[in-house]
Amino acid sequence: MESLKDPDVLSLDPETPFWERVYMVSPLVVVGTRNEDGETYNLAPKHMAAPMGWADYFGFVCTPRHKTYRNAVRTGVYTVSYPKPSQVVLASLAASPRTGPPEGPRRKPTLDSLPMLEAKEVDGVFLEDAYLFLECELERRVDDLGENSLLIGRVQAVHVHKDAVRVSEKEDEAVIRDAPLLAYLPPDRYATIDETNAFPFPAGFEK
Repeated sequence: MESLKDPDVLSLDPETPFWERVYMVSPLVVVGTRNEDGETYNLAPKHMAAPMGWADYFGFVCTPRHKTYRNAVRTGVYTVSYPKPSQVVLASLAASPRTGPPEGPRRKPTLDSLPMLEAKEVDGVFLEDAYLFLECELERRVDDLGENSLLIGRVQAVHVHKDAVRVSEKEDEAVIRDAPLLAYLPPDRYATIDETNAFPFPAGFEK
């Protein structure tokens, strides 16, 4: 086996923010949590988020400095909304900075303008008109991943828009064409996925 010596392949310093030097395809979700006042909710976009295995677990990366982390750890629950491509601006607004005096409560004024839906099984809200909704109960957390943590929850309820559901009487490519997906390309771009091809799995492949 030859070593990695292609002159077109560059080696980057792993001690620097190398993830920002190359584009990758990531999901973009909006995580919802209840604030400490017990009355208001926080929504925040996350792209380091994914199912944790084939079972009913879902996790996302967050920093303990953020209210999303503190709220989820305190309440033990969180929601996940998968926005449609048409909602990319709403997802961006959820990332707006907080305002207010340093010694007092700080809040995101833009959240007041975001349309929300109440969750059914856990204390939380969703971004209205998303296509996939998860209600999660915090199962465990992995801290000290540098300045970040991984929060893993067990999915307690799943809701999906009828246009985004895979059904036997409709081709998969048609499902995606009729209900396009929003992809985030960190650190600063996004794309709409509405055209796909079947993956060429080898014969006998099993997950």
